[in-house]
Amino acid sequence: MPPIQLTQSGKDRDPIISYDGKKIVFYRGKENDNVYSINSDGSQEQLIIKSESLPVLGQGEVKALTFKPKTHYLLFNTYLCNPRPNGPSYNAPDCTVGIYEVNTDSKELRQLIAGLSGNTMHERNFEISPDGKYISVAASGHINIYVGNDIVYQNTIIYNITRPDEFLPLQYWLPDSSGLIAVIATDEYNEPGTAPSTYAAYRYTIDSAALQIPLGATIMQNSGCNFSFSPDRNWIYFIGNETGDRTAMPTLFLGNLKDGSTRAIEGEFNVDCPTSYSRRWSPDSRYYAFEKKLVGIDGTVIPIDGHFSGWIDPSHYTYKVMGELSLWETRIGEIGGESIPIPEGFVWPSAFVILPPNIEP
Repeated sequence: MPPIQLTQSGKDRDPIISYDGKKIVFYRGKENDNVYSINSDGSQEQLIIKSESLPVLGQGEVKALTFKPKTHYLLFNTYLCNPRPNGPSYNAPDCTVGIYEVNTDSKELRQLIAGLSGNTMHERNFEISPDGKYISVAASGHINIYVGNDIVYQNTIIYNITRPDEFLPLQYWLPDSSGLIAVIATDEYNEPGTAPSTYAAYRYTIDSAALQIPLGATIMQNSGCNFSFSPDRNWIYFIGNETGDRTAMPTLFLGNLKDGSTRAIEGEFNVDCPTSYSRRWSPDSRYYAFEKKLVGIDGTVIPIDGHFSGWIDPSHYTYKVMGELSLWETRIGEIGGESIPIPEGFVWPSAFVILPPNIEP
């Protein structure tokens, strides 16, 4: 079927799609102040968030658009910020942050939490549990867990506020929603508007005390986040060193998040900041894909005859190779087998992934 153009303004960007694929939300215009929704068939286009219509302290930039799992409800942050005197607007240390929820079908909007502290080092201060029940929120030296706009677990994790600018913990829920892992800065000070250098990981289980995970090395900030959690939250790849000395040469480590055991990995440094499920981890959490090889949690190394692109399922992945006429070809690799053959003389455009008949798209 030919593609169908859904919107006509020419100013729409950064779409995200609901879990059932039926609802799309997106910004319209250059500023993060107007958010629209539309059905995936092109019907019911409507303005659902207008910053100027929110309460005064809830205005500002609209950030962190996040669908609640298996619903058409959208949560988002608002950031109303005061730049430093004579400083750039992107380096604002003082923001009033709110959390809102909007029904993308009916446009019904409600404020969940107001008046939180924040700064422009962050794009968000909350995470939703995978079952959609809880919202964890970081601000002012602690993480609270909410159901709706009610705190159900207070001060679940308490952290030291970095100076001069507070760096919020990075929060990652466990797949069964039984708790979360937080990566917390251990530095006391940071450069204005700049992330700290050293971090520790903590595990919190619902209705229990948070405990530091005793990794055998310090998580270091080099460029980006430089760590990545497995989807099952049992493993972490991170860049750091065993002494915590920020001037020492960093090493790549694989850490066991259950018992803290850690081992060094030689020669790879393309670990990046994880999203809720990092694209480089296999769906079963057994392998992490570096640029040209897969490294298993058991130490198995599988070379890739090209550059890794993405996972299809726990056993199959796509990668790119430079073909004739300097065109990239997309191929499929299989763990435990050879690459799936490419028809002779056929060049696969990089925009397509060709699946064998026995694999569901």
